[in-house]
Amino acid sequence: MNSKKGQVSTELLVIVGLVLVVFIPLLTLVYFKATEANEQIAAYQAELLVFRLAYLANSVGSLGTNSTIYTDLYIPQDIVYLKSATFGNGGEITLKLLTIEGETEISEVVKYPIKDAGTLAEGPAYGWARFRITSVYEGSRGQVEISRE
Repeated sequence: MNSKKGQVSTELLVIVGLVLVVFIPLLTLVYFKATEANEQIAAYQAELLVFRLAYLANSVGSLGTNSTIYTDLYIPQDIVYLKSATFGNGGEITLKLLTIEGETEISEVVKYPIKDAGTLAEGPAYGWARFRITSVYEGSRGQVEISRE
């Protein structure tokens, strides 16, 4: 009779072992897929941030003198920097993001030169941020000013 109890506990251990052999790789796969999904979401958030800033800068520049728009945008984790720059008669907004594959740079062109171009965010600063976009005219030349509030 004692041998039956030992057989049941051995069978139970074998079943538990087989379940663990199946579920541990499955949990590992789910973990890596979740990490990949988070990276994808951060990349989409970064694209949205850069596109929205450039779109609003173009809109404010087209509206005329002393037009201002405030916008709240989410800065994703793992950014290296968010910069604005002026090139000739226009500008550019660039965000560099760390991903599993390495650094990724996302850029959008602005139709107007950016006054006081520089770094808007860098390093581990992430979360919601308020940006002020204002059109400024110096002489006959229109510019936009982008600043973080």
